[in-house]
Amino acid sequence: MTNPKVSIITPAYNAEKYIGEAIESVLAQTYKDWEHIVVVDGGTTDGTAAVVRRYAARDPRVIYHYDKEHKRMASARNVGIRLARGEYIAFLDADNVFSETKLEAQAAHLDSDGSCGVSYGKVLHFYGGARDVLWENKNEAPLRTDQLRGLLWRNSINLLAVLVRKECFDRWGAFPEGWAACDEHYVWINLASRGVRFCHIEKMVGLSRLHIASDSRRKDHILDTANLFLKMLDSVEKTLPPEQKREYGRDFKGLRRSWKIKRFIGILLNNRFTSPLLLPLYLARRERTYAKVS
Repeated sequence: MTNPKVSIITPAYNAEKYIGEAIESVLAQTYKDWEHIVVVDGGTTDGTAAVVRRYAARDPRVIYHYDKEHKRMASARNVGIRLARGEYIAFLDADNVFSETKLEAQAAHLDSDGSCGVSYGKVLHFYGGARDVLWENKNEAPLRTDQLRGLLWRNSINLLAVLVRKECFDRWGAFPEGWAACDEHYVWINLASRGVRFCHIEKMVGLSRLHIASDSRRKDHILDTANLFLKMLDSVEKTLPPEQKREYGRDFKGLRRSWKIKRFIGILLNNRFTSPLLLPLYLARRERTYAKVS
């Protein structure tokens, strides 16, 4: 039995409500040479496992993997990468969906350009089940020439948007565990700092579901993110060769200053006296990140 070209990795924790839609979007792909590894979290208490098993019984390309460790998304994604047999890796969270031609377009993209390590396209967003009303995240834009500098300052690549050569993860590592607020951002910065080339494709490749009560709306989100991002900057800078440390020294200095300001804002958002005034302003600003496209 030959290995599939593409391995799709889905972490699933209490995802019974949406996991079927995610798997159906994989089954509907115009590109057929794939395996779909669904890593079910050991802490799951709903019917997620039963749903995944039903699909796995119907199609052997859907692979159910029970991870007895109750950890977060980064751990499940790393488990999936270790299990993956494909040359290319795609990521599909349990509440998101692929466009029908995502794998066909992006596999062809990587096949045609051996110097490209990460193919990434456009992702649109929707709330709940309203796929007829789509939103664009203004922060998710194609990278400019200096990819590392662009990624240091902004996490502009949605995980749903990518198809990655597995060898990039095998060589440079994947998701750091315990950095839930910025683990995806670290992956792109880490790969860019190693010289991995990111290539943009002008195509909508998936739909990402937005949740009103998401982690990013918690009042302690910005404080947690700021603390983790400052640690991440230290970790990344240590791995850079001397010439890159000199080239990006100003960027690291500016980023530390920026994130310390955000950390102070986070402290105010958690203060019982200032939070009632600042939290609505903070959430309103976040909402303006999204622009309606249909």
